[in-house]
Amino acid sequence: MQPIASARVVDVVRDQLRSAILAGDLAPGSRLSVPELARQLGVSRSPVREAVLLLVGEGLAVEQSRRGVEVARLELGDVLELYELRISLESLAARHAAERMTNTDLVALRGVLDAQGAAAVGDARSFRELDLRFHEIVSQTCGNTRLARHAALLAREMRLAAPLMVNEPWHLRQSHEEHRTIERALRQRDGPAAESAMREHLSRVCQSVRNRHSTTL
Repeated sequence: MQPIASARVVDVVRDQLRSAILAGDLAPGSRLSVPELARQLGVSRSPVREAVLLLVGEGLAVEQSRRGVEVARLELGDVLELYELRISLESLAARHAAERMTNTDLVALRGVLDAQGAAAVGDARSFRELDLRFHEIVSQTCGNTRLARHAALLAREMRLAAPLMVNEPWHLRQSHEEHRTIERALRQRDGPAAESAMREHLSRVCQSVRNRHSTTL
């Protein structure tokens, strides 16, 4: 049996590497060299190797036959697949969240929307972070732990999609207005309306991404 101390080291290493990937400090395509990471983090190779494999399982890293493990690099097809899954999962989450969100959850959601409205004038990076937070609140309050867990995994992968997203102010403003529509349905406890609004929003964003890169398809 593995000692508990080693298990804690694995968790710490995984969390640090995950944070570095999501923050962009480890760029897509960067090689995750176990010996080098172990040297940088001041730990043995074993927990680093295990942590890297856990990141592969999360979709944040990929195993390459000749190069070892690298930070995942998302292509357009990957992003479209992510949206296909998000449309199904998050629409269902919105329907359930309308029935189960607390008033505290709704206040938090409104706060995110207010901040997002300010970012929609052109601060794409802040807008994306608030976008992820908005969808996270909806998914995590739906009352279905398995659905919420899978939605969280998709959200992590979506952070790697930033270079492929549409960042023009008109798109940010439209997304913000669609979020407002979702929030109104949630506040009114209207599950079908929340589900429909979420589906329409994510489908529209997916199509915008597809249109942006249509010349490469």
